[in-house]
Amino acid sequence: MTVRTNNMLALPLWAAIVPFVTFNVCYLVAVGLEHVPACFPYLSGCTSVSSAGRMAPESLLLRAGMLPSAVILALFWHRCSTFLELGGQSGLRLVSLRVLGTIAALSLVIYALTLGFDGDVYRTLRRSGINGFALSTFFAQLTLMFSYRPMRDAATNKLWRWLVVLCLALPLFGIAAEVAKWAGAPRHAANNIVAWNSFVVASAYYAVVARIWWHHGFVSRFEIRSAGRATSPRE
Repeated sequence: MTVRTNNMLALPLWAAIVPFVTFNVCYLVAVGLEHVPACFPYLSGCTSVSSAGRMAPESLLLRAGMLPSAVILALFWHRCSTFLELGGQSGLRLVSLRVLGTIAALSLVIYALTLGFDGDVYRTLRRSGINGFALSTFFAQLTLMFSYRPMRDAATNKLWRWLVVLCLALPLFGIAAEVAKWAGAPRHAANNIVAWNSFVVASAYYAVVARIWWHHGFVSRFEIRSAGRATSPRE
């Protein structure tokens, strides 16, 4: 049996590019308007990710990028579930990817819409949004990484290892930040460095997934034989 899909290769690439570009453009605009200090935030942590999109007009740019990103991410995780299903996977993991992707998308919407508003209610919603997005995305990445393991072949074994490395990167960043703060580094700067670099890690993860999809022919065709094992001819 042959299952045909639309060209899905662009989906993880958009998931990698749109949020990363959005926050960096917002930061450059904020620097130009002197809303935030000028630095290389990935290494210095001179300002937070949220500060880059807190004030107008960069707040409008952030919403213009984050709201489409939420839709892209929801579709991405849904298609990841489909990809695993076509590869012979089944059960709770497929449902979990769809649920986690939906939670991540909704959390990102909440964060984007409440950023820049003052008050305890908005602050609570904003924190809930960013924490919900970070946690649901992390667990979705873990789920995909573990689920893809039995589907890998010699050509994608290295790519799967990259998924493992990228899944481990954020917890290791967090541990390193705590150690740095314990050693006397400024608390906010350490947290900011982790937050900025999380976009780099996430973008790299989506790019690796795009390469895996390309290898399996998910961009055009994915075949499932009667025995239930997937093959992946590219057209």
